[in-house]
Amino acid sequence: MARNPKKRDARRPALSPLELEVMDVVWSLGECTSAQVTEAFQQKRTLAPTTIRTVLTSLRKKGYVRPVPTIERRFRLRPVVPREVVARRSLRELLASLFGNTPRKAIVCLLDDPNLTEQELDEIHRLIDARKRKGHQP
Repeated sequence: MARNPKKRDARRPALSPLELEVMDVVWSLGECTSAQVTEAFQQKRTLAPTTIRTVLTSLRKKGYVRPVPTIERRFRLRPVVPREVVARRSLRELLASLFGNTPRKAIVCLLDDPNLTEQELDEIHRLIDARKRKGHQP
């Protein structure tokens, strides 16, 4: 019987802010070497290459990336957990810690953001309408 991937993802340790930054680079690159991650990360902010490699080791131990067999001298890494899975988990944690597990409170907070454009509001409205239609289908 196949294991439930959602349960496996729920058991994975949460990412620290730095691990999340490094994972963002890995997700953007896809299959990559630690040198490629370091180079791309350095374009965002300066961090010692050894620190980035240490974070990559931590991500590997936590099950967020895995080595890919290759004929190269260096191994390559591949993200195992999709960005969307981590985003949903992070959002659930944020809802719990800041909004009392109430999505409405979080949405009100987002809608009060003065940087929200009319186009973004229109898109949010379309998404809500689509969700309502989907919810009413048998």
